[in-house]
Order: sequence, then C-alpha cells, then structure tokens
Amino acid sequence: MRIIPVLDLMGGRVVQAIQGERERYRPIQSCLVPTAEPLAVATALQKETECSEFYVADLDAIRGQGSQSTILRRLSAETQGELWVDAAIADVPSALQMLDLGVSKVIVGSETLPSTKALEDIRRAIPATRLLFSLDMAKGHVLSQAADLSGQSPLDALGWLVQEGWSEIILLTLDRVGTGNGPDLALLEAARQRFPSISLIAGGGVRDLGDLQALATLGMSGTLVATALHRGRITARHLRALRR
Repeated sequence: MRIIPVLDLMGGRVVQAIQGERERYRPIQSCLVPTAEPLAVATALQKETECSEFYVADLDAIRGQGSQSTILRRLSAETQGELWVDAAIADVPSALQMLDLGVSKVIVGSETLPSTKALEDIRRAIPATRLLFSLDMAKGHVLSQAADLSGQSPLDALGWLVQEGWSEIILLTLDRVGTGNGPDLALLEAARQRFPSISLIAGGGVRDLGDLQALATLGMSGTLVATALHRGRITARHLRALRR
C-alpha cells in the first residue's frame, strides 16, 4: 500500500486541514520541519516517508479565491515525486492548465464538479493515465455541485464511476480529515468488496500504524496522510514496519 503525503495549500503556505472547514485552517506546525513553506514541507515529508507521490489541494482555487499556480509549478519542477493536484477542476481548460504546470495527475474532485457532462468532456480530452477522481464525502453522502452526484450514497456514486470506466478513485471522507477519529473502515471495506478490481485510495482520519495496517488488510491501493505525520504519530520507523 502506498503512503501519499498531503499538501493543503492556502495563501502560499501548507495548512492544517480540519474536517473540510476551511475557515479554520492555519499554517501547519510540524515536528518534521519548522516552516509551512510548501517546498520545505514537501522535502521533509518525502525524507520521512520515501514517497513517490504527493496529493496536493489548491484550497484557494477550491474556495474560488485565486490559485496557487506559481507554487504548483515550482513543486512540479523541484520535488522528487509525482504531484496529484486537486485545484477545483471544472472543465477541459482548467484540466489542461494543470498539466501545463507540470503536474503528473489532475484530480477531478466531486465537490467542485459542476456536472457529469463536464466530467465526460474532461475524460475525452485528457488521457486516463493523467486523471484521478476524488469522491468527496461528508456525513455519509457525496458532496458535489453536480446534481446527479450530490447527496448520493458513496457506494452508488462509486458504482456509476466504475461503469463510466474509472479505475483509480480516491475515497475522501472530508469530515474525518484532521480529526484523529480514524478512517471510515466500514465504508472502505464495503467499497472494496463491491468493486474488487479497481484501485481505491483512502483519505481522511488516518491516525497511526494500526490504521495503516487495517487499510492494507482491506486492500487499499494507497492512503492519504498528513496530520499523523506532522504530529509524529506515524514515523519512518512505522512505515518500515508496514512495508515488512
């Protein structure tokens, strides 16, 4: 199972995400690095985890308050790893703009997706190997601007995505992010059992090595991790144990 560190960008800094309540986000305080400067944080996370991918959320773009394109271009050029970027992709031009910045994979997040038609257009224009879908959820329901997805049960929405040909999907429980309440293992187990052949990446709530082991046992292809790394609850030693 791959460990994918998270960089939540807001106002030029890496911030601490809490339950998707973005007005509460503040620059991170980390045991790994004494700054919230994005490149320094990325370097520290990669040193600790030996990761080959980063999940990056441009929260300014997601909130409709500008973008972090300059930082994304720098991270793409100077980090040793793939960048998966969620920047409120809503159409083909915005997806192509991300690729022009040098990111490896464009994340289309359900939260900011305006319609399923827009998703179809993006899939026709962008190679599948450069796309990821993030099924964004809270309180047991899908978050989306797309009427066809908003409020759906996660498993129903996941079934539709699989029918549409998506083979790699992030299951992001936003109301567990930064809480230390643990991942939604029941949902993840149900998703894995119903859709055994696709790549599922868990996001939200990972606390410690025990959670990582549980996710690996469920057959998750990867998991997003942030708070547990910055607070020292998951360390390089834990990750070596997990790989063994």
